[in-house]
Amino acid sequence: MAWERFSLSRVIFLPCAQSPLKSFQPLAPDSKRLSWLKSGLKGQGWAKVSRWEIDRRGISYSVETARHWKMKNPRAGLYWILGSDQWQQLPRWKNFSELARLVHFLVFPRPEIPRKKSGVKMSLIPSRFDISSTEIRLRLKKRLSIKGLVPFEFEGQLRRSRFYR
Repeated sequence: MAWERFSLSRVIFLPCAQSPLKSFQPLAPDSKRLSWLKSGLKGQGWAKVSRWEIDRRGISYSVETARHWKMKNPRAGLYWILGSDQWQQLPRWKNFSELARLVHFLVFPRPEIPRKKSGVKMSLIPSRFDISSTEIRLRLKKRLSIKGLVPFEFEGQLRRSRFYR
């Protein structure tokens, strides 16, 4: 989707250690979250999973992550892929003005179409992507179906893990 539409050479998935906007730690252990993500992206040559944020421990601030990747790849253009639900929260993010100078945001409409923000580079990903990890965790907690929201082989693993009950 986004990687094809915007001709990205690769997409790096960065599971965070602790979101600054959430009052709780991730429910599943880091090792399990990384394993699930790697398994779900297996065979996707354009996708890479990085443990950088998890290995740092503590709160994961996007601006610090962007600084790290820009230093590591000074000539590369950095893109930040997110849903419009998080796009609306951007002013609450730490140093979001600096982050906006470092990256170009690619935003999925989820559920609404995002509005441009002054001084922030943003492109709309022209596909709806209404699946969020929050929704999946909530459905698991309520013991509702997650069929079609995750790859088939993960549905049973997530239910059996009991991390999200």
